Amino acid sequence: MTVRPPIVGAALWTAVMKNAGHRCECRGACGKKHDPNRRGKQGRCELENGKHVSKIGEIVLIAMPRDPINEGDFVTAAQLPARRLAAMCPPCYDAVRRKIKAAEKKIAPQGDGLFDTAEYYVDPASTKQADVGAA
Repeated sequence: MTVRPPIVGAALWTAVMKNAGHRCECRGACGKKHDPNRRGKQGRCELENGKHVSKIGEIVLIAMPRDPINEGDFVTAAQLPARRLAAMCPPCYDAVRRKIKAAEKKIAPQGDGLFDTAEYYVDPASTKQADVGAA
């Protein structure tokens, strides 16, 4: 069965799928070990566009940025050329997104350096004179 391209961005989606050979381009970013020793599979995910998988149903590949951390928002991704997009099956795409979300939660919040004045703070009870604005 052939999968029809999306209504919006059909030419871009078609170019990405043609470059990928209508097969998921995941090489382990999802956390699974895609077996490189399988016949002709090159260590890539074995799911193909339009193929039926029992638990999932029919596979429809997604065109996602090759750099999902920096170009992952939809506005940026929609403006990328086909060479900067990769074809991903929904299970691999979901796993990559979960890994990115988990990594974002582990990052400590950073202060706003522009308004961070802790280095200039002088305790009012201190006898030391502040050296702020001295020429």
